[in-house]
Amino acid sequence: MDDLHGRFPGYDARMTDFLEQPEWHNAPMQPVPITRPAAQKWLDAYVAAWKSYDEGAISDLWSEGAVWHYPFQTRASGRDRIVAEWMSERDDFVGESFDAKYHPVAIEGVRVVAHGRTVFYQPESDRVVTAYDNIWFLRFDDSGRCTEFHEWYAGRPEDEPDRAVPNDRAHEDR
Repeated sequence: MDDLHGRFPGYDARMTDFLEQPEWHNAPMQPVPITRPAAQKWLDAYVAAWKSYDEGAISDLWSEGAVWHYPFQTRASGRDRIVAEWMSERDDFVGESFDAKYHPVAIEGVRVVAHGRTVFYQPESDRVVTAYDNIWFLRFDDSGRCTEFHEWYAGRPEDEPDRAVPNDRAHEDR
């Protein structure tokens, strides 16, 4: 060993094997931050997948180990289970007239907070039957697939009267 130190002054004699790697080689890679255009592309693809119920398009949104959370519960874990959960509701939505639009509101690294609305229309008209206001928390992997999806939603007050602000208090804060 002394001979090594003489010839290679910077050599770390504590290394027990020439194939052993320095600790920094094993440090986890930091995920690539998601950009606003990439987040918007994912949100638009989500809406398109929901409208089409194309299993491939749905699957492409999610990482293998993704988790989909609803308020107070996990709705599905794993890409295959998430796709199966979506497809289980297919008959409830195919033929329905609805639209949705979501936008990223805040982005931090691989985390996105999005806001949007989903509107259901009376078939063959533009009359709104019901609408939902949604907030989503999303986490993405390096490939742009969602790994964590938290969904919160509320219906319009006229659709859920027990949750509406009473008319005599609705304007107090103005």
